[in-house]
Amino acid sequence: MTGSIRLWPLLLLVGLANSGTAVAEEGRRWTLEDVVTVPAEFELSLASDGKSLAYLERRADLQKNETVSILHLFDLRSRASREILRAASAEQLRPLPNGTGWSLLLDRGDELQLYALDAEGTIKPLLVRDAKVTVGQTEGALFAVRSGAPRRIGILYHDWSPDGQWLWYATLKPSSEPANVAIDDAVVSQRNRRRAPVRAIVELRIRSATGEDWLVASRPSGDRLAFYYGGHVEWTDEGPRYQLEQSDAERADGIGTFSWSFVTNASRPIQESSGFPAIGLVRGPNGGTLASEGFGRTLALTETHTDGRKTHYGRQPYYIGDPRSAGNWLSGDGLSALLGVRTTSHPRYGLVLLTGRHATSLIRPGSLTACDFREDLAWGICVEEGLNQAPRFVRVEPKDGRVQAIAPLSAAHDSIAPLRVTPHQWTNRLGYRSTGFIVWPRNYQTSSRYPAIIITHGSDADERFANVDLQWNYPAQLFAERGYVVILMNDPSARQQAELWHAYMIWSGGPGTLGPEKLRELIWINGVYSFEDAIAELASEGIVDPDRIGIAGYSRGSQMVNVAMTQSEMFRAASSGDGNYLEPASYSDPKDGYHAVFGGPPSGRYLDAYRQLSPSLRADRACAPVLQQMASPFAGAIDFYAALREAKVPAQISLYPGETTATDETHLFHIPSNRLRAMQENLAWFDFWLRDRRDRDLDDRGAFDRWAKMAAQWKTRCVQTRGAERR
Repeated sequence: MTGSIRLWPLLLLVGLANSGTAVAEEGRRWTLEDVVTVPAEFELSLASDGKSLAYLERRADLQKNETVSILHLFDLRSRASREILRAASAEQLRPLPNGTGWSLLLDRGDELQLYALDAEGTIKPLLVRDAKVTVGQTEGALFAVRSGAPRRIGILYHDWSPDGQWLWYATLKPSSEPANVAIDDAVVSQRNRRRAPVRAIVELRIRSATGEDWLVASRPSGDRLAFYYGGHVEWTDEGPRYQLEQSDAERADGIGTFSWSFVTNASRPIQESSGFPAIGLVRGPNGGTLASEGFGRTLALTETHTDGRKTHYGRQPYYIGDPRSAGNWLSGDGLSALLGVRTTSHPRYGLVLLTGRHATSLIRPGSLTACDFREDLAWGICVEEGLNQAPRFVRVEPKDGRVQAIAPLSAAHDSIAPLRVTPHQWTNRLGYRSTGFIVWPRNYQTSSRYPAIIITHGSDADERFANVDLQWNYPAQLFAERGYVVILMNDPSARQQAELWHAYMIWSGGPGTLGPEKLRELIWINGVYSFEDAIAELASEGIVDPDRIGIAGYSRGSQMVNVAMTQSEMFRAASSGDGNYLEPASYSDPKDGYHAVFGGPPSGRYLDAYRQLSPSLRADRACAPVLQQMASPFAGAIDFYAALREAKVPAQISLYPGETTATDETHLFHIPSNRLRAMQENLAWFDFWLRDRRDRDLDDRGAFDRWAKMAAQWKTRCVQTRGAERR
């Protein structure tokens, strides 16, 4: 036995299916179009009178072949929703302080500007600035970590003072500095870029109710706090406080906190720190700093007061501060805090209400992923969703824990007959636990062994509905409809043990006390053991066919897929998405992380460490075909592909295009036709290699000839053991 699995969900499933077939529910089956059009990225904002709600969602428009933002008004009395507009981009939905409606940033086809929305659905411009900088992956644009088509920026960020008298906002302007010859690090930073970099300046500005406008700070676009968070502003009675990233050329290296005065109309520095601030976290009900401390069973919620004293809210099976949670709120009187949390054993998102020294949690079977609450936190509206629950509105009363369903948010997805999904925890041979879920084949039969596929991406296996953060271009629901056992699996959580947490901190910060070999074991080999041991248990139970196991993952998941394929003999097919980390070609950026993992550069005395982990240097050990799907042609991914083919291992690398020859696809694919094509390719790839089937839906009919030719030339060194009756 190489590991253990908590089998109660499995036994429950078998009990329900002991007649040979699981109970079928009414409804239709999943389609690829269903996966692509799942609504996501909700923003909610209650009206001041509590009678209506404005909300945003992102959704694919298949006819126009673009992903759009949709603005709605929802009447809480009639429960009727009204679509106001569709735009290329809409974000930062905020209540206007005077209670007359909302403000938001809208790109209505030309540029992102600030608009006002009233309760009748009327939209009018609030503030318009020159939009001379384009952000996105296109020629002449500023690169940013975001998913979506390129867009021109007039207003980048906005926030209102509590009294409504001041508007804080950020703009983008082209840098006036001439383009110079790039030297050293400036060249290295362009390693994965296909186009010349664009320089831009973020201007942080403040505007009074009478129209007076001041420039507060001018920052390079590389300042993440300025560019992504508008300086992370916090309002005080004296004026706004904001934060900036300091560079080596400035007075300090780290984070600078500044205060702008309503009286002097000028800024002064007030604090310097080294760590990146916690974005979006509120103060506790006692005025202190909230944190989740400890690991595993000692994980606890605390509040640290300004004098160092602590309020202990006790050990909790969840932690705060996860950016995927519903948000954080402080009541108007400051005596209560409502926090979004993520649970540890069955990953989902809930809420905890803090009052005085007491914590009251509200954890549902699914997740509360977006919310807004009244100022007194008495009630609010949330989006509730789960792996088997399409997003819907619910009314939440945190104090009493009452939750009432209000309205569905996607009738088309509600019409799908749910697949059976069960939560699991797996413990591997090193004693580390991984959480996740099994999506069972429709009409599962206990007398048969099924092909299986692991889908992985860091910690994104949780109770969210067909979420792209986990699934990317791997349609878990369609695999289950086709008769696969689908295992949605997380990395072993760093929250369970101090050494594992320390390993991740060293990886992100540079060499540390654990040493490179231990880091490689804890962060990568540890995860491979989890995959192997979970599959071994499922095979021992007669559920999966050990000769038909696939694995898929993008980004962090691509690291784990590529390592698993070159460290393990368990897998018979793989799909790796838009990654190239761990490859020697990617050494130069980020160099500190590579030094932590390998000890140094891919040469000399460090080369053996690369041979132990880098997939391209171990390609001849791969036991199965590898598909790579790319948004960008990373050199490391190309090296891995070339090494696999040199070793006669079947491999394909597919690069998906942007809207035009001047644009690229993004890391999370935003072009619906690309997502559909990539998902079709994945379904066909695994069906071909695991089930010897040719998918008639794949547009590229020549693919099967290419794959068959590679299969004929391939002589695997890995032994297969035949299982029982197959499906």
